[in-house]
Amino acid sequence: MKWEPESESFFMKGNDPTPEALLREVERRDFVKKAGRITGGLVLSVYLGSLASCARKVAPVVKRVTPRTSGAVPPPAGQADLAVATGPNTGEITRKAMDALGGTSRFVKQGNVVVVKANASFLDPPSAGNSTNPEVIGQVVRMCREAGASRVIVMDHCLRGLPDACFAANGIGDAVKRNGGEVVGYGAGDNGHGVDAEIPAGVVLKNTNIYPEVINADVVITVPKAKHHSSAGLSLGMKNFIGVTTRMSNIHNVDLHQAIADLNTLVRADLSVIDASIILLDNGPGGPGPTRTANTVIASPDIVAADSYACTLFGLTAEDVPYVVYGNRAGLGEVDFNKLKIARV
Repeated sequence: MKWEPESESFFMKGNDPTPEALLREVERRDFVKKAGRITGGLVLSVYLGSLASCARKVAPVVKRVTPRTSGAVPPPAGQADLAVATGPNTGEITRKAMDALGGTSRFVKQGNVVVVKANASFLDPPSAGNSTNPEVIGQVVRMCREAGASRVIVMDHCLRGLPDACFAANGIGDAVKRNGGEVVGYGAGDNGHGVDAEIPAGVVLKNTNIYPEVINADVVITVPKAKHHSSAGLSLGMKNFIGVTTRMSNIHNVDLHQAIADLNTLVRADLSVIDASIILLDNGPGGPGPTRTANTVIASPDIVAADSYACTLFGLTAEDVPYVVYGNRAGLGEVDFNKLKIARV
């Protein structure tokens, strides 16, 4: 049986995170009953910390989660495997890129629950180049709804500030809601709302704790911001999935590049839509740093090929970003994007 998460957390509903409001939320969710043996003051201190990272129902612990398999079907005749769209209108080129792949209905079916993994971790506008452009996110949500999705959940595990503040400051929250989607945000300190999962194909990352929205989804789409990353070299579609885990630091405690590839064998995106409208060239992932307006969106059901192509926007190749090569070795996609049918629109 699937665990059904709420569509929005206490904070994402816009409630005031004052101590009094937090305490009421603690009482409402029966946390005090669950910790009856702890003194009242300790209960408050422990659970305020939990609520500060978005109060939610705690998922049941599951020892094994079946790895997702990509639901994408082969492209319709004459359609591309990888699309690269350029132009000044970010929402428009997002639609063009997805249409060049055969349209959203290639990936999303009537009634599907879609999870869109955004990069929404930072309290900055699109010009900073550190969060996914809200025009890209909004267009993806709209197209999924047009294809018949019953729900489109845009989520991230935010790194700076409370999730509601992040989604408001970078504009993603408003774009999602205007286009018929839902926002789920977890705070940086959250480590208790996931599902324990083994990674059968993991080389260095044998298990993780993953948010249940991803496990329950019919379709998973990664929509990253293409940007510099101080540890991984670049943050792209594969790297973006670190934000679906509750304990992101664990991935950084092993071979980061191999761990990213390992995680992707569990999550398996159906589609990658890379926002390269404005790219952060240095001091990533959060900046501030120099940016360049590339006016580009890359889309493909092949997450490795999409990442490999995105490397070229930085004057790099996949060899410079090892997790892309490891993804190829793990069977996640084709590192040589030139072997694919590419549409440039």
